[in-house]
Amino acid sequence: MAAMLLWACHPALSAQTLCPKPTGRVVLVLHPPGGSATPCDLQALDKMPQKTLETSLPASLGLTGHNRWSGVALSHIAGLLGAGPNADIQLIALNNYAVSVPMSDLRRYDPVLASRRNGDMLSVRDKGPLILIYPFDQHRELDAQEYLNRSIWQIHEIRIK
Repeated sequence: MAAMLLWACHPALSAQTLCPKPTGRVVLVLHPPGGSATPCDLQALDKMPQKTLETSLPASLGLTGHNRWSGVALSHIAGLLGAGPNADIQLIALNNYAVSVPMSDLRRYDPVLASRRNGDMLSVRDKGPLILIYPFDQHRELDAQEYLNRSIWQIHEIRIK
C-alpha cells in the first residue's frame, strides 16, 4: 500500500518510472490509465519490493504441494499505476484470457504476482512467466470459484480499470 502513497505524493510518476527500458525479454506490459503501454522485463520486476507467500494451491489449479511463491505484491504495481480505491485491476494472460481483480482483494489478501516457485523462475510451461497467487492456506474462504478464476497464470499485461 506504500506504493499508493508514493503515487499520491508524486502524480508525475509513470509506468516508465516503474520499468526502465527493458534489457531482457519482456514478461509484462503495464497500461496505466490514460498512459501509454510500458514493457517490463524480469530484471525490472526483481528490483521492486519482493514478497513471498508459502501456500498450497487448490488442486484445480494443477500445481500440487506446499510451495514458496515469490514476486511483487499486486498492490505495489497497482499503486504505482495509480489505481484508486475502487479500481479493478485487469490481468491478461498470454492466450488473452483476462480477469478483473478488485482493489478489495488487494487490501484483504495482498496476492503476489509471482515469478518464482521455491526459488526457481516460472517457465511458460509451468504457468509462468507470472502467476497471481492468493494466500489460500491462510484464508479458507479463498477456496471458492471466484478466487480460483482470479488465480490467473501466464500473465503478460496489467490494466487499471
